[in-house]
Amino acid sequence: MKKPKILIAGYGSWAKTKESPAEAIALELGTRRWDCCEASGVGLPVDTTVLSTEIDALLAKHSPDVRIGVGVGVGVGVGVSSAANVQAELIGINWRAFDVPDAGGNRVDGEAIIEDGPAAYRATLPNFEIVEGIKAAGIPSEVSFHAGTHLCNQMLYMTAHQIEARGLRTLTGFIHVPKTPANLFELDDPKMNKPSMSLVHSRAAVACCVETTAHALIAQYEKCA
Repeated sequence: MKKPKILIAGYGSWAKTKESPAEAIALELGTRRWDCCEASGVGLPVDTTVLSTEIDALLAKHSPDVRIGVGVGVGVGVGVSSAANVQAELIGINWRAFDVPDAGGNRVDGEAIIEDGPAAYRATLPNFEIVEGIKAAGIPSEVSFHAGTHLCNQMLYMTAHQIEARGLRTLTGFIHVPKTPANLFELDDPKMNKPSMSLVHSRAAVACCVETTAHALIAQYEKCA
């Protein structure tokens, strides 16, 4: 039986997370040997101006069956919270409004990601099953109904848009992980009470996402065999 090809793309460092757990998780999981899939992991710059090109190049290079984005939920952008749990995002919306500049210094006050593009795309990962699996592993998790208006939302929206434009059947979605305790030391005010999660637990949660999605695809393959 064919093993699904899964690409994990984690955002790198920027103003809110100098040591990004998202990138660390993607790169580590991409080196693992999986029984259920073939996985690759990459880091992506937190830069609105290059994201489309980066996504297009990764889809062309890897031709994945699944493309999972990972970012840190730091409470920037409209509609996203900084939570102490892992969030599986359901919707990417066609809008950018940055409370904090990206790594390239770009600030967007409010404009479409794709002019004349659809208002939103729904993630195609089995998000509810993913969240149940993460919670069963003892890690706090929830489904989040949209990914804000910063780069995490942009990755989900643009990936779905390019998958549709290419006529692919690739599944895609986005996972927000909390900051690590080490990230909290980067804050200007160390007394601020902020949520966090260990890198070990966040990595285990994304691994659960990989496994749940892979097994869902394998079940589909077996039905069609």
